[in-house]
Amino acid sequence: MLKYAMEILLSESSVVTAYYFNWTTSSVAIFLALLGLTLLPVNVVVGNYISNMFEDRQILFAAEVFTCVGILLSFNLIFPYSVAQYVSGAFITFVSAEVLEGVNLSLLSKVMSSRLARGTYNGGLLSTEAGTLARVLADGTITLAGYLGQGLLLNVTLLPTLIIGVISIIATGYTYNSLY
Repeated sequence: MLKYAMEILLSESSVVTAYYFNWTTSSVAIFLALLGLTLLPVNVVVGNYISNMFEDRQILFAAEVFTCVGILLSFNLIFPYSVAQYVSGAFITFVSAEVLEGVNLSLLSKVMSSRLARGTYNGGLLSTEAGTLARVLADGTITLAGYLGQGLLLNVTLLPTLIIGVISIIATGYTYNSLY
């Protein structure tokens, strides 16, 4: 979910912001750079403080919920679409997805078989390949949605992202007691 959501957010940002807000390439670059600058502080806060106060499964569940909240906020439905709505939705989605990545890797390290901890085809490689597949699927979604026109691109790409997020929350709920 996290790589899919992040790829949708980052890859379509230039088209979406140009269509809705007439942003230039440099404006989009500054926006994406500011999003990227949140990585280190968020990882420090989560790694040093939040992970000491909560279990990984609690952080996982909260990050999945916040990712879905960010996605919901990003939809262009009823009200005129605003920069504040897009930026806040993108920020919540991006930060929550980054938190998800750390928590997922932490949980993976706790439950991964010792056979997957060594050799060429290890857990890290499998995790990387799964992330790459999610990015490819997200890019395919953007490409297919692009055929519907720029006006529909945002909502058409966010809908499967939200569905995947809700399915992830349900799956986490079912397996919550088996997570460490």
